[in-house]
Amino acid sequence: MRPSSREAGTARPSGAAASQVRWIVVLCALVPASLLAQAAPPPTGLARLAYVERKVEQWQGAAAPKSAAESGALRFGDTLRTAPDAMARLEFPWMSLTLSPSSVLSFPDDWVLKARLEEGRVVLQSGGREILKLVTAEASLRGHGRAIVRRASGTTLVTCVEGRFVLSAEGQALVLPAGKGGLVRAGQGPEGPFELPAPPTGLRPGADPVYVSAGEAVALGWDPRGALYSVEVLPVGGDTVLAQRDAASGGLRLPLAWPGAFRWRVAARDARGLEGLPSGDGQIVVE
Repeated sequence: MRPSSREAGTARPSGAAASQVRWIVVLCALVPASLLAQAAPPPTGLARLAYVERKVEQWQGAAAPKSAAESGALRFGDTLRTAPDAMARLEFPWMSLTLSPSSVLSFPDDWVLKARLEEGRVVLQSGGREILKLVTAEASLRGHGRAIVRRASGTTLVTCVEGRFVLSAEGQALVLPAGKGGLVRAGQGPEGPFELPAPPTGLRPGADPVYVSAGEAVALGWDPRGALYSVEVLPVGGDTVLAQRDAASGGLRLPLAWPGAFRWRVAARDARGLEGLPSGDGQIVVE
């Protein structure tokens, strides 16, 4: 049990002071001491909204949702919600978090830094450092590397793309190494680790880019033709996912509004809904 303020001999800070204390505690716990002097906490928030595409809403508690702004701050107690065609990328000093379309993610105003995925899909990436704790109604996730987490219909699904993650629920823990997946159903312990579906092949367009006009829908195709897929579009030379869509067959038509050179990739999903490793890249040029 945590001692009360009276037992500890000090008053608990509140408001902005409490958030600053929590932020310092988080940095001390997660960032090597040699980097603390260089990684001062953001003056106005917990993380930065590095990328906001289309309609992304942000609010605190019972407040009315407002449009999230690119380069804006994320604070303790905030909730983010993406529209069916929207994306958001959050950058912390030691990791990044990408929120896919039709997703809801909150950051409880608590002493322990964590994110809560209410629904949808999120991608966490931290390299060799520990991610912040991610929780859902069914499970919690810790670890390092790159993980894809989905929540739908009372089930949490986790794919470990790189590194090592631990999926916990109902007093049980499941270790997920790279290339493995696991899931948790409501009220049950973790299941897995499972083999992931193989990356699709035969991308169209592939190494030879297709040229389209801005706003024109580009036809994306691949083999084999299964039931469930996830498609991502990224800039050539960058790792920020600009668009993500779930596809229900071996093809997708996706409009791209930005001029430039892009790469796209696709991952298959198995009958459980677990997402596999991504394919190689296909090329798109938007004129």
